[in-house]
Amino acid sequence: MRTVVLATVSLVAALVLAACSDPEAAVRDATSDAACSLAREAVDRAGTEAGTAVDEIGADPRAAQQELKAARDVLTVAQKGVSGDVKSKVGDARAAVEELLDEARKAAEGADVDVQLVERARGELDRAIADVRDVC
Repeated sequence: MRTVVLATVSLVAALVLAACSDPEAAVRDATSDAACSLAREAVDRAGTEAGTAVDEIGADPRAAQQELKAARDVLTVAQKGVSGDVKSKVGDARAAVEELLDEARKAAEGADVDVQLVERARGELDRAIADVRDVC
């Protein structure tokens, strides 16, 4: 009798734990999906804004600064809403935008645009965007 009671209690405990883990997994998956959606939208928007900025960095560095500040701000907000690999990849995108923003500031102060730096930073941003899409 004691064995039957222990077996029944063990079975009930296992069923309760299994029932609890499914909703938790569903919530965790939904949260992860929402965070990934936010990250994808943020890097896509940042990529578009940075692309525009790169095109105008030599001709209108102040306009490029505004575009890049907007891109940086979007990525900053997105980075706060994600974790793990996604956060790291959004951080990589933000770092690339910061490099471009620094170059736009220098150009606005009269310095020549470092075309190689701009191309490298744009490539880093493109890789970070692709990485976010891959992770999500």
